[in-house]
Amino acid sequence: MATTLKPAARERFAEWWQLRTTTERTSLALGGGIVVAALAWFVLWRPMVGDIEHTAQQIAAQRATLAEARRQADDIANLARNAAAPAPRDARADLDAVVNRQSLKPATIDRLDNDRLRLTFDAIAFDALVALLDGLQREARLRVVDLTSTARVEPGQVRAEITLAP
Repeated sequence: MATTLKPAARERFAEWWQLRTTTERTSLALGGGIVVAALAWFVLWRPMVGDIEHTAQQIAAQRATLAEARRQADDIANLARNAAAPAPRDARADLDAVVNRQSLKPATIDRLDNDRLRLTFDAIAFDALVALLDGLQREARLRVVDLTSTARVEPGQVRAEITLAP
């Protein structure tokens, strides 16, 4: 039994190529080169050029955003430099105003130093204490630096020592 082996694809192509004339080979090589060049153009070159244009547009937009951010930063710096200094306030007068507005009677109000005040209540309702602290923060712009509260025997009542600063 004789078996015939199929020639490999490379051998078949080489045989086929040898059967072509020089003109046909040249035409096929040029046609193949044109097809490869066209594929390279559509698959590689056009997307790359499109990406370059898109990147250039993004860079221009980001430069404009950066310029605007720098302008705003300069405006903020100018505002900070030119801002009027706040008028000196009397923290004690502000404290008294808030305490009187809420009809509270503190046991003592002491000035600890130029900035800090200590307010002591022997007995104050916890709800009234919270409302007082809120009013001091909003209206008098005094913040609590230290607060010590101790429960009293009466329900809802505390003894409070509050240290405030502007």
